[in-house]
Amino acid sequence: MQQLAAQNKETTVFLIRHAEKADNSSNPELSQAGIERALNWAKYFEKTPIDVFYTTMYRRTQQTCSAIATTKQKDIIFYKPEAMDLKKIISENEGKTIVIVGHSNTIPNYINKLLGEQKYSDIPESDFGNLYVIKANNTKITSELIFPLN
Repeated sequence: MQQLAAQNKETTVFLIRHAEKADNSSNPELSQAGIERALNWAKYFEKTPIDVFYTTMYRRTQQTCSAIATTKQKDIIFYKPEAMDLKKIISENEGKTIVIVGHSNTIPNYINKLLGEQKYSDIPESDFGNLYVIKANNTKITSELIFPLN
């Protein structure tokens, strides 16, 4: 009975794109607007218990993620964009709440792969406030796109 109950735990995954970058170099830091957005993400998630944080090794994603993770006193797990597997992350973190920070062309693709359909297109270069929410348990996976921050 215990094993069946554990399988019904809902896992929530929040996926966001890094905040505004300072320039178009290969690994820029956040701009002032990006720093402000990252701090706004931290405020947005202030009352949300978060168990695990994932980000890429790029400065802009690390800075965006660390603004939130620091307020939760949590470490960050780094991932390689080409090796990200949402299905595996969900199964390894069953019943937990997760934040993943990525890029305009990766976040939608991770979700589409998980869902097995082309539901989301790449995030436009000018959009930094998209929040994707995935809820998963042993019977279903749902996804939603909301725009909390402008």
